[in-house]
Amino acid sequence: MKQIINLFTIFILALTTAEAQDLVFHPLNVKNGLSDNQVRYIIQLPDGRMVFKTSGNINIYDGANFKYIHQDSRHIYPLKGYDGFYRIYQSSDSTLWIKDHQKLMLVDLTTEKYISNLANYFKNIGFKEQIDDVFIDNKQRLWLRSGNKLSLKNHSIVLDLSDNDGVLQDVDSDKDCLYFFYNTGAIVCYELKSKIKKYIANAYPESQKAIFKNTSLIVKGKNGFYQLRNGSKGGFFFFDLKKRTWEKLLQTPYTLNTLVVDANGIASISCANGIWIINSISRKKSYLPTILKKDGSKLNTEISTLLYDRQGGLWLGTANQGLLYYHPDQYMFTQIGRSYFPNNDGKDIIVQSFAEDKIGNIYVKCQSEIYRYLSNSPSGNSLELIDIAHLSADIIKKLNIEKSTQTFSTNNTAQLTDKHGFKWTGTADGLKVFDPLTRKQRTLYTKDGLSNNFVQAIIQDRSQNIWITTSYGINKLRTMPKSGKIYITSFGANSGTLEGEYVQGAAFESSDGRLFFGGINGFSILEPNLPSIDKLPFRPIFTNLFLRGQKVELGTSYDGSVILSKSAPYIKHIDLAYNQTFLTFEFSALNYQNLSQTYYRYQLEGIDKQWREIFSSRAEDHLNTSGILRIAYTNLPPGKYRLKVMASNNNLEWKGHVALLNFTIHPPWWKTTLAYVIFVAVAVLLTVVIIYSYLHNVRKRLEQTHREEILLIRIRNLINQQYLLHSEDKPWLKITDQEFKNIEPNSTSADIHNQAEAAFITKAMSLVEKNLDVADYSVEQLSRDLNMDRTGLYRKLITLMDKSPSLFIRNIRVEKAAEMILEGKLSIAEIADRVGFSSSSYLSKCFQQRYGCKPSEYVNLYKNQHS
Repeated sequence: MKQIINLFTIFILALTTAEAQDLVFHPLNVKNGLSDNQVRYIIQLPDGRMVFKTSGNINIYDGANFKYIHQDSRHIYPLKGYDGFYRIYQSSDSTLWIKDHQKLMLVDLTTEKYISNLANYFKNIGFKEQIDDVFIDNKQRLWLRSGNKLSLKNHSIVLDLSDNDGVLQDVDSDKDCLYFFYNTGAIVCYELKSKIKKYIANAYPESQKAIFKNTSLIVKGKNGFYQLRNGSKGGFFFFDLKKRTWEKLLQTPYTLNTLVVDANGIASISCANGIWIINSISRKKSYLPTILKKDGSKLNTEISTLLYDRQGGLWLGTANQGLLYYHPDQYMFTQIGRSYFPNNDGKDIIVQSFAEDKIGNIYVKCQSEIYRYLSNSPSGNSLELIDIAHLSADIIKKLNIEKSTQTFSTNNTAQLTDKHGFKWTGTADGLKVFDPLTRKQRTLYTKDGLSNNFVQAIIQDRSQNIWITTSYGINKLRTMPKSGKIYITSFGANSGTLEGEYVQGAAFESSDGRLFFGGINGFSILEPNLPSIDKLPFRPIFTNLFLRGQKVELGTSYDGSVILSKSAPYIKHIDLAYNQTFLTFEFSALNYQNLSQTYYRYQLEGIDKQWREIFSSRAEDHLNTSGILRIAYTNLPPGKYRLKVMASNNNLEWKGHVALLNFTIHPPWWKTTLAYVIFVAVAVLLTVVIIYSYLHNVRKRLEQTHREEILLIRIRNLINQQYLLHSEDKPWLKITDQEFKNIEPNSTSADIHNQAEAAFITKAMSLVEKNLDVADYSVEQLSRDLNMDRTGLYRKLITLMDKSPSLFIRNIRVEKAAEMILEGKLSIAEIADRVGFSSSSYLSKCFQQRYGCKPSEYVNLYKNQHS
């Protein structure tokens, strides 16, 4: 802050000596992106961005680019109690209240939009009556006047103004008091706690009320209030809070437009024909009637508004020529061009060399003329044509007069060995540097930071900086002897250098430390020990996000979701989808002094192991010539990230604030924790279902087998009983001894629920056993022998035994084959033939399905089970 105040002081001193040396302003207008050239008001946001209210709309400037906030009739609220000029108030909730003659607008900076229908807005905060005027005091409290009542936005304080004379024009505060400024020139003080009127003080007598009644502009100072008043005349007043007295500091016969006051009480006032500078302490006044632009022309328009920014620069808003900006350090180089050379019509101004005499006069040699440079003449920088006959032999030798013509060689070999032992060699294609520690040589090109590859001249100043001129621009190089690191700073026309080419070998340092650089269109001068600010007053601001190369717009949906719900400077965290990984982040250092001399370093935690530093306008470093930083990352994996950015206008020190931007790239839904939980749950559920299904099927098969065995046992019991009664008549009903062993002890014929069904099964079994040796005994034959159709037989056997007729026949054949195998009298082929199988292989297949083993293995298996 102290450095900025010092810059204000430098600026004021420059203004007070404006007659000796004009200030040079840099224009900023519609060519640079301003919406229109009619500038009405200027403010600076807390984050450092500039806001310019023009006749067309709101312009928000980040040092390189403009954003516009458009308005229409829906955004205008009738403000009948305000008859003044443009006023913009900043509120603590990131809003701008804009007052114009009987008009009110409200801008939400987080959405970069005007608020529509302010009548509803006021109703929503409890004000149903018409609002006549609004004010914001220096504590950013919003006050609304309706009739004779003034209320705080939250209604916690309501003041009755009915006993005050005149029209309320301004409101401001100090400590626990609120001050009202009326068109009568009166200031009325209220104590907020008691709501009691403490005193009234008038700025001028009754006879002058009509002179200053129209408009008022209040600026809070250290010891009181500064007021700009207009009517038939313009007036500048100061109210001392301790003495409770007014003082008129300036009166003009014309309108005074805008007032700004710095921390030292230096007031700057814009008007139709220039700027007033008034020291409120010493009461000294200075007037700057003309403004000199960069191109040397003078401004001829009304200065409608002005503002000091927090970097020490002065902004001028004009009535029809846009913006003008001045900073004491903006133009580091003084440009001496063709207009400074006397009698230069048709003559060259290719500056080839410089020389200095014993009393400090600087001589400049061109191709055909010699000039003496006069820096302290009454008219400022000028050149005086000198006859060579009047020059001393020493000056002639220094100017190298014998070199009568300028040659442009492609074998430029400008050389210099600096105080650290580094050897520099300038060529037509790069700058070679030899490091004495590593004994290695490398070549620097534009990709390393040079403004141009054709090096014309090399010189070292008293601070051990290396300066080189090129075919376009000037470079400063600083070396770190221990590390061998080289820092390069480029200076172009926006720093005051020549726009044309510089000349080979034309570099010179005077006895007072000034550097002179000769070119084909004049020469440039660099003053020694220029003041500079090492620390920028603002942290870099996040200005834009690009997704897959496309600029992300506020409130717009991308891939089904809104990425920026607020404007970029107000974003603290960004959520991105898994496929939104090609990102470019844009930052601005808000370096209005000299955009091209902005340096950055950045680091993405989790990706960059260390800070990445950028010291030049190299495209591959994503820093363009406007000083805007663009950082690109591609194919980032899902995760949480934090991007850190710092900025400086000094290429060696990083003392500024760190800008932080957090963003999260969410994984695809199938890679989220919830998805993994669901996948595990589904897997467990499927496993349970599979196990359950398997157990259910096994149990069902066991139950089926058990039912089948029980039914067979019961049938065998029935057959056994029949056999006991008819064994002589029906020998085929005899069951084996082994089957008798499998009969349950408690099983009797009473267990058969239906004697008819048991008889049916017995008959069916007997028919099959009777025809075992008939290979083609089929289901059709069995159904005919039972006097049934095939469908009826199928249903019957499925109901009773849960088996199809073909399986019923096959099982009986297999069981009979098992008996024969145990007897051991026949071969497998013979048994297959006896029990009606077409082949032994088919018998083996069916046997395995029934008993779980091959026929050849059955005997051993049977013995093991019954041993």
